[in-house]
Amino acid sequence: MKSNVSHAGFGARTTATAAARAFSEEIRGKVILITGVSPKSIGEGLALALAAHSPSLLILASRTLSKIHAVAAGIHASNPHVNVQEVVVDLSSLKSVREAAERCKEILEGEGRGIDVLFNNAGINISERRLTEEGVEMQFATNHLGPFLLTALLLPFMKIGNRGARVVNTTSEAHRISPVRFSDVGSFPFRTEQTLTAPVPQINQTPGAKVELEDQPRRGMPEGILRGDGRYEPSVAYGQSKTANVLFAIGLNRRGVKSFAVMPGTIATDLAREMDEEAVKNLTQGSFDWKSIDEGAATLVVSGFDPGLNDEAGVYLDDCQMRRPSKWASDIDKAERLWVLSEELVGEKFTKGKASRL
Repeated sequence: MKSNVSHAGFGARTTATAAARAFSEEIRGKVILITGVSPKSIGEGLALALAAHSPSLLILASRTLSKIHAVAAGIHASNPHVNVQEVVVDLSSLKSVREAAERCKEILEGEGRGIDVLFNNAGINISERRLTEEGVEMQFATNHLGPFLLTALLLPFMKIGNRGARVVNTTSEAHRISPVRFSDVGSFPFRTEQTLTAPVPQINQTPGAKVELEDQPRRGMPEGILRGDGRYEPSVAYGQSKTANVLFAIGLNRRGVKSFAVMPGTIATDLAREMDEEAVKNLTQGSFDWKSIDEGAATLVVSGFDPGLNDEAGVYLDDCQMRRPSKWASDIDKAERLWVLSEELVGEKFTKGKASRL
């Protein structure tokens, strides 16, 4: 497909270090928020690459403060003058997300700045079905719902329009495994502080649930992707959450916020820490073009800072170039349906096209 990426030569072997060098002037002076920052992660690779080009502020967010400290120390070892702020957030907890958003607002108001680029980079990949305290399936909650709420709460601190702020969601080719399972919606008797009446809808990824044909996973997948025994299907749950990342980018674009969904590649990071032995075996035996962390972070840099993408209509990038996502991840109606469902799940509505106050 036609791509507006400025550097046609960028590809799978391009590094974040090289991409950041190419967009140095676009990075300089920017306020950047990155989630999922920990040692030996894509978030760390991204932060280190950007820090070398004098951003005004790097806000690093992760679940574990000691891991943020370690990444910040690595940044300051090479770039001691970079302003780094740290925010603790557990994206599976709506309470934690709201607290993190408030902390981000305090930082931004103290700096008198808004967010230029938000990287929703954190994610999990687990093998056993878990629910959050709100009753949401854990992968959907952590990979989509938490980032949705964090982003929505920070929208007043972003300039809208093609040359305004950007939001970059880290997705995966695994989005081709499953659409969002809108027909797998149950209920959970939970009431939030925002006075949403219970019971509320939940995407539970229910084992053995009968879903509509359009919500079923892709057929003809390689052996080992699906368990096929009626138990929780972790690959389907992960694929659903990654589809949601792409649809969320579409929803943001429709609300005036430039957004992309990025496939970083297959990288040996800590993402697989909670996968069971069977899942890890299937992953390591697969035929993948493995990337380094620096290579994996490159497409995020391109999507966040390439000025050639200001007028880009597409949302999905892979190997530093625009690509076509699956049909179920490019459906505008499904993007709007997901936005409404996500508002219901977090118990808060966010006005379409709400202008920034900055």
